[in-house]
Amino acid sequence: MSTFRDRNVIDITVADTDKNRFLLIIIDDMEWSSLDRQLHAQMLNEKIMDYYGYIASGQAEKAKPGMRPVIQILAQYSFSQYALDFFGRVTDFVKSNGDLCDVEWTHDEEMGPYDDGFSDDFVFDLNMVFPRLKKNWAKDPLNEVSLLSPHSSSPNWPPNLVMMRIMEKYIGLFMQDMGKGFTYLTYNMLPEGITVEKLQEAAFQNLTRDIKFQICEMKIPGLYGVACGGDFEAESLCIWGIWKEQAARLNDDLVICAPTKDMIIFTKASDKKLVKKLIKKAEEIFAVNRKTSPFLLYSQDVFRFTRSDATLRIDPKMWIRP
Repeated sequence: MSTFRDRNVIDITVADTDKNRFLLIIIDDMEWSSLDRQLHAQMLNEKIMDYYGYIASGQAEKAKPGMRPVIQILAQYSFSQYALDFFGRVTDFVKSNGDLCDVEWTHDEEMGPYDDGFSDDFVFDLNMVFPRLKKNWAKDPLNEVSLLSPHSSSPNWPPNLVMMRIMEKYIGLFMQDMGKGFTYLTYNMLPEGITVEKLQEAAFQNLTRDIKFQICEMKIPGLYGVACGGDFEAESLCIWGIWKEQAARLNDDLVICAPTKDMIIFTKASDKKLVKKLIKKAEEIFAVNRKTSPFLLYSQDVFRFTRSDATLRIDPKMWIRP
């Protein structure tokens, strides 16, 4: 029997003729522990989106004409408050995108007892907080916030995430390293006296303490990339020291592209041929990931680091074509 770990397959289907419902059941056999909850939600969200795609394509109606589709999560373990909040966001997404089905979550009665809504036992640790830079994809980024790329099909982010605006079109978030993964911080997770300013200061101190950024020359001579293992490449845009050092090394201003969250590439700003090659390479990377890995897409903006005042700004004259 398949479970929520198996993509692009329906675990169980049941025709509930009494209520005229077509149940598409997801078997969830993973605990909602504080260490694994973010991964759990990501995996379950992907499975739910597989089911939603099946329904949206008309296959559910073809299989059981006239029956109301229901995505039902059948869990082996209790739901935590984090899980209940996640399910609430999934429900909101479904209702605001055509209301094509219902979403339910329940337990197998033979597996109880359960105590849904318990605490995740989250313990705040300022030394384990790291920054996360996200593109604000909203049409009016100065007044709205949308952290989801138009190419993404994930549910909306929770509204109480700790956020700060950066470079007008970007949002700074904060994550805590939980050992097996990261969890995004919300305002209700912060102890008394911890402000956004304190989070920002500690997060970047922790980033420079634990993450080693390396500069790699690409196959195209004159183009360079930033590498740090795949987790925090995009956050290098906020570390002015990296760009000051590279501008000094190249004795020039820099043009920087961030087509995906793990691919930051740059070159000398004064060399028009290299800049053209940089933009072309960024467009290729963006186009490939748009089709194969849309979750990696990061930005179509082109940045310029200016040595004279050590500032990084979005260049309004250049952008990455999709």
